[in-house]
Amino acid sequence: MFIGLHTASLNFETIKEIGQEGKNSTVFIAHDKQLDGEIVVKKIEKSKMPNAAEYFNESKLLYNSIHQNIVRVIYGCEDNDHIYIAMPYYKNGSIKSLINKRYLTVREIIRYSIQFLAGLNHIHTKGLIHFDVKPDNILLSDTNEALLSDFGLVAAMDHLGFAEQLYAYNKQLPPERFSQNKFAIQYDIYLAGLTIYRLCNGNENFYNQMNFSCPDEYKEAILKGHFPDRNFYLPHIPKKLRKSINKALNVDPSLRHNNILELINEIGAIDCNLDLKFTTTIGIDSWELNLPNKVYIVEVIKKTSNFDILTSKTMIDSGKRTKVIDYCCTGVTGAIVLRKLDKIFKDLA
Repeated sequence: MFIGLHTASLNFETIKEIGQEGKNSTVFIAHDKQLDGEIVVKKIEKSKMPNAAEYFNESKLLYNSIHQNIVRVIYGCEDNDHIYIAMPYYKNGSIKSLINKRYLTVREIIRYSIQFLAGLNHIHTKGLIHFDVKPDNILLSDTNEALLSDFGLVAAMDHLGFAEQLYAYNKQLPPERFSQNKFAIQYDIYLAGLTIYRLCNGNENFYNQMNFSCPDEYKEAILKGHFPDRNFYLPHIPKKLRKSINKALNVDPSLRHNNILELINEIGAIDCNLDLKFTTTIGIDSWELNLPNKVYIVEVIKKTSNFDILTSKTMIDSGKRTKVIDYCCTGVTGAIVLRKLDKIFKDLA
C-alpha cells in the first residue's frame, strides 16, 4: 500500500440552513452519506478570507484540544471556492435561540456562563483568542450543557500575548477594536461579559439598544461605555452578577478581569434569586418562585405611561390564589423592585 498523501471525496447532502449572524459563512444541517448520520456543516467562502490557505492552522490546535465545553470538530475539507467544517448536530440549538424564547433564571445564567467560560478558558490556555464569543456560538448539547463553538476567527497569540484579527462581529465590538490592531484575551473577556449581559436581559432589550442613527453614533456609545447600558438589568438580576458583568465590560481593558478564571470564580459565588422565573406581558412583569406545595408570585402592574406601578404578592397553595396584603403597595419603580423581591422571598420562602 502506498504511504503518503491521499485525496478522497466527502459527500454530504444539505437538509436545511440554520440561521446565524454571519456574513462570510453559511451553516446548515447535513446528512453525511458515509456515516449515515446528521451533522452540522459550516461553509465558508474563501474569497472573503484574508488568508484562506492558512485557515486550518489554528483549527488544528483546537482539533487536538478536547474539552467538554467545546464543540468538537469532526473533520474539515475544502474545494476550490469554500472551506467546510463539520461538527456534531445538537438538536437543542444555541443559547441565542433559547433566550429568544424565554428569560433564563439566574441559576441557568450562572450554569451556562460557567460552562462556556470553561471552554473559553481552555482556548486561552492553548495560546488562542476566540474573537467571536456570542450567544449564536454557544450551543446546547443533548444533555443541556453549554458548548463553545465556531472557531472561524480564532487566532494564535504571540509571545507577548497578543493576536491580530481583521474581522469582527459588528454587533459585539470591544472599544479597543477602534484603536488597536493587536488584542489580548481581554477582548474575549469583553465579548463574554456582553454575552452574559444578553443572557440576563434577553435579546429584545439588546437589539432595542442598537437603535443608532449612524455608525459613528454606535462607535461613540461603545467608546464611552454607553452601549450596552450598564445601568439596565432586569430587577431580579443580583447586584454581584451585575458588578461582574460590568467589570468585564469596562472600556479600559486593563480594568477588566485578568483572566477567565477570575470571572468564573465571581459568577460561581452568586447565591441569591437563583430560581426566580421572570415573565413579562403587556402591562405586567411577573416573578415566580416554586417551592414544595407552594408557588409564590410577585407581580408588577404598570398602571400609567410613566411606569407608576403597583406590586402585589399572590400565593398559590393547593391550587388557590391568595393575595398577601402586607406586600402590596403603589408607586414602586423598577429601581427598588430588586430590594422588594429579595425581602418578599426571604420572608415567605
